[in-house]
Amino acid sequence: MLRVFIADDSLGFGTLASAWLEAHPDIEVAGAARSAADAIAALGTERPDVVILDRLLPQPEHSEQVLAFVRAELPEAAVLLVSGMPDEDLAGEAAAAGADGHVSKAANADALAQAVLRVAAVRAGDDEADRAV
Repeated sequence: MLRVFIADDSLGFGTLASAWLEAHPDIEVAGAARSAADAIAALGTERPDVVILDRLLPQPEHSEQVLAFVRAELPEAAVLLVSGMPDEDLAGEAAAAGADGHVSKAANADALAQAVLRVAAVRAGDDEADRAV
């Protein structure tokens, strides 16, 4: 069972993503936060396998703080960057930020779950997953 934490300031997206992921048999939502400070405070306790991180939480530097915390304190955790920006732009942002993958906020439930599973596999060192991202 993969434990997922959602760090997104949008109550609507966070609620929807949580419901979608909880419906997946291999995913458990470990927690959520709507600010960088709340995310950082909770992540050390929750210790998720995957962090879904809004690119603008509500500013890019806030997302960068969360990503830096995850890399320093939870190096085994994967980071999935989410945003409403076009996919090609988001891919570049995710790579530049050092995230393990990305998915659009326009994704459906299946696409979100598959992105979570994919970044978890990549972080775990699954070579086939590396090629799929």
